[in-house]
Amino acid sequence: MIRTLIFGAIAGYVGKKLYDQGKLTAFKNDLTARYNQAKADIATQRADEPTSSTAPATTAAPVRPTVS
Repeated sequence: MIRTLIFGAIAGYVGKKLYDQGKLTAFKNDLTARYNQAKADIATQRADEPTSSTAPATTAAPVRPTVS
């Protein structure tokens, strides 16, 4: 438990330093840009796909009870 408290204190200290230096904002902006790019790529791929489904629809065979 004490290790968890120490790790949390260190992580908080390092996080505060990074926040004060503005590095977390740059990281957030980079993630946002990558997310938006991936979203645009997926939208482009979906627009390029044919509208009909290529996978055939399958139906389950009816279950027949066994008579003993």
